[in-house]
Amino acid sequence: MLTVRCNILLVSSAWMLVASILVGNEPLTLLCVAVWTWIWIEWILFQFAVYGAKKFLGECEREVDGQTQKRLTAVTGRELEIEVRGQFSGLCRGYRILLADMISPTFEVTGGRNQELVDINSKLEFALRYRMKTLVCGRYVLPGLQLEIGDHWGFFRAEKFFSVNQELLVLPFLIRPQTTVSVLKRNNLQRILGHHRNKTPGGGTELLGVREYRIGDPPRSIAWKPTARLGRYMSSEYENLVPIRSTILVDLAAYQFWGRPGPAAADHSIAVSASIAKLLLADRDPVSTIILKSDSMKHLQHGSGERQLTLLMQQLLESSNPNPPLSHLKIDLLVKLVFENACRRFPSLFDERFNSGFSRSRSVFIGKREVDSQRRSLAVCLEHLFKLDAGLSIRLQYDDELMKKWCEKYSEKYNINHSSINRTANLPWMNAATWESECNHMNQRVCWALDQARVKAKDNELFVMVAPEPSGKLARERTIKSIRLAIADGHRVIFIGPLSPPPNVEIHDPIAARISKSRPEFEGATAESLFQFKISAIGATYARIGDPKLIQTVAMQVGLLQSAMGRGRSASKRY
Repeated sequence: MLTVRCNILLVSSAWMLVASILVGNEPLTLLCVAVWTWIWIEWILFQFAVYGAKKFLGECEREVDGQTQKRLTAVTGRELEIEVRGQFSGLCRGYRILLADMISPTFEVTGGRNQELVDINSKLEFALRYRMKTLVCGRYVLPGLQLEIGDHWGFFRAEKFFSVNQELLVLPFLIRPQTTVSVLKRNNLQRILGHHRNKTPGGGTELLGVREYRIGDPPRSIAWKPTARLGRYMSSEYENLVPIRSTILVDLAAYQFWGRPGPAAADHSIAVSASIAKLLLADRDPVSTIILKSDSMKHLQHGSGERQLTLLMQQLLESSNPNPPLSHLKIDLLVKLVFENACRRFPSLFDERFNSGFSRSRSVFIGKREVDSQRRSLAVCLEHLFKLDAGLSIRLQYDDELMKKWCEKYSEKYNINHSSINRTANLPWMNAATWESECNHMNQRVCWALDQARVKAKDNELFVMVAPEPSGKLARERTIKSIRLAIADGHRVIFIGPLSPPPNVEIHDPIAARISKSRPEFEGATAESLFQFKISAIGATYARIGDPKLIQTVAMQVGLLQSAMGRGRSASKRY
């Protein structure tokens, strides 16, 4: 591709050549011809260096924290040291190359630069070093290097792509309390001495304590040594072996991903859910999850151990993508997604000299509208990539089913980070009525899932609801009713709200402000504080995602269930 400098030089020399011929100035004519010849020779050498070399860039590899494997694992919120090393071909001497490591928008460069201008003279090696921070969990691909090649005089420019494919699995950061003894156990099957699961009377084998004999106690439970020492009958009590069952309900609807490709509310919900599951599975207690989306629901049955945590993490990572599969995307969004990826991977196929011209009139097929330029360029690119029949690119411009088929084949062959696209930007969230309607719909589904889990629950169970606070009086009453029914059955409920607290309402009257502090149900209080007060009044626990003591709060609720205080305390809160 010719640069602006080269075009100006060619045009000016052409005008001077015409003028010199008309005037009859031979030296000026020879000078103009020499300039044209010089530019032509430079262009031939440049094309030979770019396209003639078999290996333009060889022996290139990327290290992520010192690892060069094809599949790597990282954690959200942590910095990664990236180093890309390689060596250019000997035909590239004397050229300037702009290197850029292609990364997903979900990563943030915190140190160094992921692009560098290399002037190849004596040394052919290069090293690109930078640091990036993982912001969003999910599965992402680091495709490779994008190169922009220019000659020494700045006359020509070409773009190439070199594949250095690595798959990066970003997991949520798991938080656990430092004071919990059970998390010190790793893979041991035997418990730590003195640490028991349920310190409540039951039919276990671990001794809980000794008490006075009561009428109806079995004779085999009599503790003879304390009886002989105290002079009255004493009975032994043993611990209960019933585990604490837990269910985590997570709302991951489409509006939760507002803010992508950066961190969204759904990313904090996923991290909190995984951390709570890690805490609850530390004692090998059964944990289940219910992941609610706008059009689907995933239910993971109760299980325990590391295998259950792995299954839970897999479901959370699958739900971390707000976009449906490529087969379910609309044709316009699919074409835009594949077009943006192909432009960076195969820039030569989108060169104006190669991929240009007018498309056939659409009136022959459907309507009289002109074909979108992106779709026409993508059709030409797909025709050359997959070596399709000549002229099939014309049909791809109008046949939606055929275009969708080859776009899906492109995504299978070349990885696409479609999870980093802000799909929610295409939804009508700017309409407040639509937003409230979607929130109410998801609130109804969350309450329905809680009611179904409560019906299937056993003795005493812990329900953790990770969802936005309900908006509207009807939604709040529905949520409070579902939580009240769960508490009435002897269960514990924890409602975890959004990350940032709502703004406080300023009350200028000091007497009214004093009343509102003592009675949150005062009319001046916000809807969020009123909802928090009501669920706390019926015996549930309210917490926020950004609370540093959130995991300790969950551990305290588990302790209440283990000490058999949950049922009595819940009953006392209702009156």
